[in-house]
Amino acid sequence: MLLAVSASASASAPRTSWGRASVSLTQYRADAVQCGRLGANADIAGEPATKAFAAAERFAERNLTMQLSDTELATEQALMVRRLRPEKRLSEVQVVMLNTTEQCLTRLGYRQFTLTRDQNRRLGRLRVGTPERHAFLHALASDPAVLEAQSIRPGIAPAARSDR
Repeated sequence: MLLAVSASASASAPRTSWGRASVSLTQYRADAVQCGRLGANADIAGEPATKAFAAAERFAERNLTMQLSDTELATEQALMVRRLRPEKRLSEVQVVMLNTTEQCLTRLGYRQFTLTRDQNRRLGRLRVGTPERHAFLHALASDPAVLEAQSIRPGIAPAARSDR
């Protein structure tokens, strides 16, 4: 399923995934694709970050039509990047997309859970996108005992959990 880790999270931050007790691998994959597509296609047009990127694009186009020296152009571009803060803005858009994905998963009956250190280590040995990795995550995500013990409950941060 989708493995959610904040882009700014450290390598030691707990990893989370989503599961639903006794879900088949076929359904698990279909749900992941369905919800992932919803997130990828989330309407971000009205988001402040999107508006900031559009304004930066207009700023860049305006500068391209002006007769600026290379130094002036470089200064203007540096100013645009400082004002835009693209990493922060991109993160804001990703949050909207991730929230859309997570809402879909929740509607389909999935719960978020935190991987233990051992599970995290085992997952790290499996290449992203491989059938082995999908099977490993599915085995965790469909196991009622894993979901009961490792589900993230509202108000309890993953880092504060004692089952790792």
